[in-house]
Amino acid sequence: MPIIILIPTVICIFALFRASVQRVFLNLYIPIFTMFPVYYYWKVAALPPVDLSEAILLPLGIAIVVKEIRWWRFAPMDIWVVLFIFTSWYADARNGHSTASTFDLFASLCTALVPYMAGKLLIEANGMRTAVIKRMLFCLFLACIASMYEYRMGKNPFTLVIARFFPDESFPWKTQIRWGFGRVSGPFGQSELAGMMLFFGLVMTLWLGYNHLWEPKFSRARWLPGKKSAVIGWTIGIVLLMTQARGPWIGTVAAVPIALIGRARRVGRAAMLVAVFLVAGGLAAYVGLKAYANADNPTTSSEQENAQYRSELLDHYVPVAEAGGAWGWGQDFPRIGGQGSIDNEYLFVALTQGSVGLLAFCMIALESLYYMLSGALHNATQRDRYFNYSLLGIFVGLLITIFTVFLGNQPYQLFFLLAGWSQAARFGEVGRSIQPQRALVQVYT
Repeated sequence: MPIIILIPTVICIFALFRASVQRVFLNLYIPIFTMFPVYYYWKVAALPPVDLSEAILLPLGIAIVVKEIRWWRFAPMDIWVVLFIFTSWYADARNGHSTASTFDLFASLCTALVPYMAGKLLIEANGMRTAVIKRMLFCLFLACIASMYEYRMGKNPFTLVIARFFPDESFPWKTQIRWGFGRVSGPFGQSELAGMMLFFGLVMTLWLGYNHLWEPKFSRARWLPGKKSAVIGWTIGIVLLMTQARGPWIGTVAAVPIALIGRARRVGRAAMLVAVFLVAGGLAAYVGLKAYANADNPTTSSEQENAQYRSELLDHYVPVAEAGGAWGWGQDFPRIGGQGSIDNEYLFVALTQGSVGLLAFCMIALESLYYMLSGALHNATQRDRYFNYSLLGIFVGLLITIFTVFLGNQPYQLFFLLAGWSQAARFGEVGRSIQPQRALVQVYT
């Protein structure tokens, strides 16, 4: 039964012969990316395990190389993306885990490089920004509706349905209960990962609504009260609360104000107020969390235990990461103090891919922030400026959130999609006014 993973591959290959790469990305990849779990996989003999997103990303990536790569223009971030992927392979290879390194390379090429290429080549130059965002948010909206069951019943509906096709695979993550209700994880695996996807959706819903890019009503459900933008936005926001994931909540508190700078008439003043708010709030949160997570204090709740666990991670694993050197330990890094879960992406990268991998990851993040800020400051239209501020807010929120959780499943792909997207979005949606084939040539030369 796990061979059903390959059904999207067959559909994708068939579609690529009949439609453009952009349309396949919009109509096939986006729904899979936002609505279906990617933690189940198909595995045969010596081949790498293939999950649902990789089943589409592999043929989609080949098609991008064949049909679109001629429009590629070099950017320094390209080097850092390639270096990051290389370290994910080399760390295991140099430690004698050749099979694991091959599997890591396949996964990184599919889930990091292909979304990066898609973000850089497929969306802005073809005038697809609004279509892609609307498709992502509508699919997230549908996933949210199904996910509400998890909050009340404490069981993931996606796992309940799909697990029967994978009888030999034991899904390691179960719905956690907090305050008497299930922490909603939806099709994303964990509540923290769901939270990252949902605050992306919340910020982009605000952008679409402000620019009146939604239809007034659902075309097939005009009887629903309220505007389509309000129904989708409130649903995503409510389910974000249902995740009960504090890391993404903190990311949301940072993401939304930064994004809203793009609405302000006096941008400089708004940016200054947001900066003061974030710095003051960040310092207060740091002091409070440091005291809350102090291991010398007696714990009074499971939440405080989790905070202490994350604090102790740094004490236990920073020396281990330093001992791993430039290339890291790979996936088989030493476990200390029974702490097998590394709930900090920066620390996880340092452990598994070494200081070189961490440098590459940080440079991808910094260059993405530069491109987003450049687009926010220099675009001619408010819609484009607001969009770049929205990307900036989302990316800052992601970077803050992954101090408290690993970057996996769909948020991992989202990170690289945004990194590629930031390079094209800084020039505005150029595909609106000039031919797609000429767009990237004009803006990069």
